[in-house]
Amino acid sequence: MANVYRKQKGSDTWHFCRNCSNWPTSNYDERYIKPNSGELCNQCKDKEKLGNCH
Repeated sequence: MANVYRKQKGSDTWHFCRNCSNWPTSNYDERYIKPNSGELCNQCKDKEKLGNCH
C-alpha cells in the first residue's frame, strides 16, 4: 500500500493517494505506517484497486 498517510486535523479519514481530490495539503496529521484508528478514504481505495493511486 502507500508510504504516506494523511488526514485533515479533526477528521477520522486517512488518505494515501496523492492524486485523491481530498488529499490534505495543509493542517494535517501524517504517518508513514498504516493507521490503526480512523478510516481509509474510499476514493483512495478505489484508485488503488484500479492501479491509479499515485
